[in-house]
Amino acid sequence: MLHSDRFHAEKRLQAQALLAPGELWVIAARESKERPEPVLKLLADVNVTWDSLFLLSRDDAAAIVGRFDADAVPDGWRVRPYDADLTGVLNEELRTFQPRRVLVNISETDPLCDGLTVGLYRRLQGWFAPQELHSAEHLLGQLRSVKTPAEQQALREAVDVAEAHLEALRHALRPGWTAPDVVKFMHERCAAVEGEPSWGWSSCPNVHIGPQARPSHALSADTQPLEPGMLLHIDYGVRLPHGYCSDIQRTYYLPRDGEGIPSEVQQAFGACWQAIEEGANTLRPGVPGWQVDAAARATLVSLGYPEYQHALGHGLGRATHDGGTLLGPRWPRYGAAVEGQVRVGEVYTLELGTFVEGYGFVGLEEDVVVQENGLTWLSQRQNK
Repeated sequence: MLHSDRFHAEKRLQAQALLAPGELWVIAARESKERPEPVLKLLADVNVTWDSLFLLSRDDAAAIVGRFDADAVPDGWRVRPYDADLTGVLNEELRTFQPRRVLVNISETDPLCDGLTVGLYRRLQGWFAPQELHSAEHLLGQLRSVKTPAEQQALREAVDVAEAHLEALRHALRPGWTAPDVVKFMHERCAAVEGEPSWGWSSCPNVHIGPQARPSHALSADTQPLEPGMLLHIDYGVRLPHGYCSDIQRTYYLPRDGEGIPSEVQQAFGACWQAIEEGANTLRPGVPGWQVDAAARATLVSLGYPEYQHALGHGLGRATHDGGTLLGPRWPRYGAAVEGQVRVGEVYTLELGTFVEGYGFVGLEEDVVVQENGLTWLSQRQNK
């Protein structure tokens, strides 16, 4: 498994290459174990206690931290410890950097680019006055979404592990299993690889059994047993010790004795599969995120099924929803995230589903990485 130092070094260099001459990116944090700054774990595996500033330009990287945090800052940063007040050290660094434009982590649309609390933002305004502070969203969105080679390898590992767990589930399923039984089975496998469920022990996986279940972002306490003639839908991922995760959905049907898969179920599965295929065919560098969603959405509707009430896909990385461009419709709730253009190296989910009356929910989700001429499937597509 890949060592975290390589991730952080690659991401720091990637960030510096994205900065324009004269730009200074300021990553501010304090008590970061309790109130994490989302980008800090991308660039440096460190928790800080006092007010801390990580400063990046195209050719320099400095960390202003409390004296007792200084030894925790990894290689690659010039460490500037302070005791009573950081402003003296900051003013020295500003004379060195001489920034023309200062970027900070504020965003109205992307939560992973919005790491500043209001209180810390106000402190920054005072420390940097009279210089204006600008949003780093354009930089940070790209930094989070475009994965380095090490990150892509880590994501492949996470996908492979999740698929192995799902395959084990497929073989283990028996009549009488409930959603809590499935959760217990998957949690045991996460623990066995020293990982954790991608969106937490308290909410992953999402399991839905039978025609009365409804998709939810929560662990199901439903004790409806799996019976012949029912669908089981699962949304699952694994976060491995290196911090990168997977996000996959699968649908399984338990047939009645002597029965195959009903035509209604086969047709719904085929429609979802084809809609994802159309989305995948549209997912190319330079295409706006909303157009990828529109292709999949139109396909599903043309086949006689209702629109899904969410985005087709999201970035995947250290977070299950990893920021950057969203493959979603132009709905107010998604703001500008769907207007961004797809880039080479981005890793996305492609997910949608539909209900089948009398059987349950059919939902599929695959993980892909964008290449120059299209995409590569990280997951092995469920074909039946």
